[in-house]
Amino acid sequence: MTLKIGIVGCGLQAATIAGYLGAFGDDYEVCAVMDLNCENARGKLALKEVRVAKDCVFCSDLDTFIANSSGLSGIIIGTYCTFHTPVACALEKLHIPIYVEKPVAVNREQLMELHRVFADSTTSVMVSLPMRFAPLTQKAKEIIDSGALGKLGQVMGFEETSGEVYFTTWYRDYEKTGGMFMQKAVHDIDYLLYLVNSPVKRICAMKNKVCYAGDKPYDFTCRECPDTATCPKGPLARFDEWGEVKSFAEGMKAATEAPAYGGPARKRFCPYSKDIAIEDVTACIAELENGVQFIHTQNFIVSGGAGRRGARLVGDRGVLEIDFNNSKLRLHAMPQNSITEYSVSSGALSHYGGDRKLVKEFIELMKTGKRSSCDLIYGKGIYGTMICLAARESAEKLHFIEPEKEFLK
Repeated sequence: MTLKIGIVGCGLQAATIAGYLGAFGDDYEVCAVMDLNCENARGKLALKEVRVAKDCVFCSDLDTFIANSSGLSGIIIGTYCTFHTPVACALEKLHIPIYVEKPVAVNREQLMELHRVFADSTTSVMVSLPMRFAPLTQKAKEIIDSGALGKLGQVMGFEETSGEVYFTTWYRDYEKTGGMFMQKAVHDIDYLLYLVNSPVKRICAMKNKVCYAGDKPYDFTCRECPDTATCPKGPLARFDEWGEVKSFAEGMKAATEAPAYGGPARKRFCPYSKDIAIEDVTACIAELENGVQFIHTQNFIVSGGAGRRGARLVGDRGVLEIDFNNSKLRLHAMPQNSITEYSVSSGALSHYGGDRKLVKEFIELMKTGKRSSCDLIYGKGIYGTMICLAARESAEKLHFIEPEKEFLK
């Protein structure tokens, strides 16, 4: 059986997932691609060594894609986040299994429309939530479900990473990403809620742009800037202070050119623009239905070895620490006053190894029709997006939100 794949929005991530489809020995080929820049899409597919049918249809509008969708086994949606909902809803009538990148929606109206369209649909939608499936997460789930932590009281998740790519490339466009709750926290909040296995009763949050604040024009680069000698992210700092490059000239290139990844070179823009609407720090606190206090923080200020991603889950019998950057778990068993450490290999695929099972479930969905464990509705694949939308709205309006009552009416 040859799996025939369609792609709507063929960026780097969609091409990566398509390239993984042969990882388990399955025969597949991409037969239809819709992208506003077909040449760029071809470049991404070539970069990821994706098998493309000789008669593959490349088009720039959804109607043409739909007209050429007959016989497809599955469709990957990898558009900008803004279009995940309208594209998925437009494809529902085809009754072809869909794989959609997160977040599945970028505002309240989209989320409610997505839920309305797919709540009782026979079209299966699998959401890209690989951190649920990371081997480290699965081991953590095993430990928690064994009762080793006793009664959970508090969960504290964190991600601290460089903001370089988010504040200098297209990610800085709020209209395309929905902000950093939607772009990044959705991964962490989803896997943590998966581990705790309890709905959110209410949530409040904060967000701000603190360190990437500035007064430069939106499309400004280092080549036009008079402050290259003093800017903490400028070409001189990259060479002289950070030691990232071998010369000032290399620093200028690194500061002004984003990696091409199979397409034309793109500009890196100034991260200190006054018009960048995404935030560099966020925090949220939620009360879960089971009484657990849930906290998540993220920042895009740190770099290098200062970065970390993981969580700390506190129970009355044990404490579990999750360290994604080092692929380790640490279990503190309090009655015995002992510590057990686990090193868990993530394997070769991306997202800490989570993409391996993600792709496996998508292949099974296409072959057998079995819904994925991160199905939009039945696997609560919509849930992390809903919680992040609630957090973003709380941060904007400064009040608690009860997401299940307000979003899924």
